Amino acid sequence: MTKFSVREKVDAVKDMVKTDTTTARVKNFVVQGMPKLPSATGHYLLDKLPIIQWLPHYHPSWLLNDFIAGLTIGVMLIPQGLAYAKIATIPIENGLYSSWIPAAVCVFMGTSKDLSTGPTSILGLLTAEIIKDLSHEYNVADIANAVAFMVGVYSLAMGVLGLGFLLDYVSVPVLTGFISATALIIGFGQVGNLVGLDKVPDGVFNQIGNILKRLPDWDGPTCGIGFGTIVILLGLEKVGKKWGKKHFIIKYISSSRAVIVLVIFTLISFLVNRNRKNDLLWAISKVKTKGVIPPKAHDTGLISKVATRAIAPLVACTLEHLAVGKAFGRRNGYDIEQSQELNYLGVTNLVNSFFGAMPVGGAMSRTAVNSECHVRSPLNGIVTAAFILLTLYVLSPALYWLPKATLSAIIIMAVLHLFGPVSHFYRYWRISLADFIASMICFWVTIFVSAEIGIGCAAGWSVVWTMLRSAFVKPDIRASTMDEGTPLPDSITKIDTNSRSRTEHAGISIPGDTVVIHFNDSIFYPNAHHGKRAALEAIKLVYQKVCDVHSAHDRERSWSVASEKRVERLRKQRNIILKETPLSVVVWDFTMVSFIDVTAILALWEMQEDIRSYSGKGVQFRMFGMSKSVRERFLRANWKLTDLDGWRDEGADVMYDSLERAVLDREGSVLEAVVSEKNG
Repeated sequence: MTKFSVREKVDAVKDMVKTDTTTARVKNFVVQGMPKLPSATGHYLLDKLPIIQWLPHYHPSWLLNDFIAGLTIGVMLIPQGLAYAKIATIPIENGLYSSWIPAAVCVFMGTSKDLSTGPTSILGLLTAEIIKDLSHEYNVADIANAVAFMVGVYSLAMGVLGLGFLLDYVSVPVLTGFISATALIIGFGQVGNLVGLDKVPDGVFNQIGNILKRLPDWDGPTCGIGFGTIVILLGLEKVGKKWGKKHFIIKYISSSRAVIVLVIFTLISFLVNRNRKNDLLWAISKVKTKGVIPPKAHDTGLISKVATRAIAPLVACTLEHLAVGKAFGRRNGYDIEQSQELNYLGVTNLVNSFFGAMPVGGAMSRTAVNSECHVRSPLNGIVTAAFILLTLYVLSPALYWLPKATLSAIIIMAVLHLFGPVSHFYRYWRISLADFIASMICFWVTIFVSAEIGIGCAAGWSVVWTMLRSAFVKPDIRASTMDEGTPLPDSITKIDTNSRSRTEHAGISIPGDTVVIHFNDSIFYPNAHHGKRAALEAIKLVYQKVCDVHSAHDRERSWSVASEKRVERLRKQRNIILKETPLSVVVWDFTMVSFIDVTAILALWEMQEDIRSYSGKGVQFRMFGMSKSVRERFLRANWKLTDLDGWRDEGADVMYDSLERAVLDREGSVLEAVVSEKNG
């Protein structure tokens, strides 16, 4: 038996450690990463407080717009906060307690100037479902506070750990079905109070049957208040749509219609019922507030019981918040930071939960109004928070006489616009049967069972379908024979969706004004937006932005500079020199794409719009290697495509039969058009 000395064993261990790949990677990470730790820590902390980046660039002329927008949102939050707390089945004054902290925190942590965070109808419904199961053990307000706390914990964890990509597994059709179903549930749940009926059963169809069966029992004065509120709300909305763009006062009145009916019918209720004591003509809300309530610690037993139940509100909250933020960011020419928005939601809900709040998130209606007021920065949140605090301390006693029917009417009109039009579902049917089924599963399970199970079943269906589809992908095999063959281009340098450059078939280089985006796999909802972001970042690192003459003026520029600073930092770290030639041609290589869904088509459309917004409207998009099934999806989505040798419709993207031709074709004056746009 061979004997090894201790020295030989030590040498063997040293040699094993030196040649171990994992150990070498860890060592390199530590050695290279330690010098960068102080600067990286500084950048990390700066990213968590975006106000440090944008406040020094704040223009004084923006103050008036921010003040008007902040005051408008504050006015809107009064009736909406009360209404959504009513949906959550908690004391309605808790809706006001939930509204001031989100606006204040947004000033320091928000990356969207338009996004209005506060109580929402969907979060109200999901909170109500949890309260229904636990109300026999705990106070309803304490349950809502605990749900808000856990939503904050989960959201903050997702933001800090960069787990926001998990939300991509809930597709656009699933979200449409979920929001439409919750709109119906919320709306029909308020009809009983609208017409003065008690003990209306749960369930949309049970409610419809019960309310119609009890038609003779409808209370006349309550119906007058409720339907009168709806008529005024509809009238003011129509007036705003017709004349709001011409007159600011009319637009402001229309956007504040909820608070107008609140004031009118609260005053009527006070005049009619003040001397009737217990014999009130209709039910009133009896709002009682005494300013901000003292912070209160949570019950650990309650926290443990809502920990798993809070996942559904978390998903709804984060998805709606990010979707609204992205939409209005694109509309107004800036980018939101997804991880930072999750951090903001986490901190907001955590702090809010100690002050009697329900879960909060971004709201579409308030965000739209904020944008229409031409808000210029997140500074408007200070005005919003101040107005809510003023209401809590001074104005709230007047809300005691608010009729419940008016509150129900405000809720019904608010959720009416959440229901997705039938055309959306028909579009899913045309583009992708699997997406249509997912939206229908979410819609009907939410209607008949619960919102939590509805979104869970739909997301589960989507994951199972994706796994099945990935397991049975049929490759497109191309073979050449002795008689004829398909020659490959001699050379291609590609910027792929992983932001790495690579060269294949060396021999021909890409022109300086051209980018080839090679999709390495099928494009669908989990990877669509990530791929879009990676491609856009790769282009921004290499090409200069085409300046808009209108936005070049100091007071007209965008308030947000975080995205630009990030690109500059990456460009400096990677020693990238900007090309002098502007981008004029983008080639999409679909050779590896065998499947595409609704979310992917929307993401590609957004990528096209964003590239043209950055590099000029004259940038051409060319397609290559698109399979028949993928092309059919594009055509069913009404995407204009034309063959190179076919009739070209205006605005259509051209399909090429070879990648070499797509890259090198220079018919027309594409580059000249882009250069002229760049030079103004």
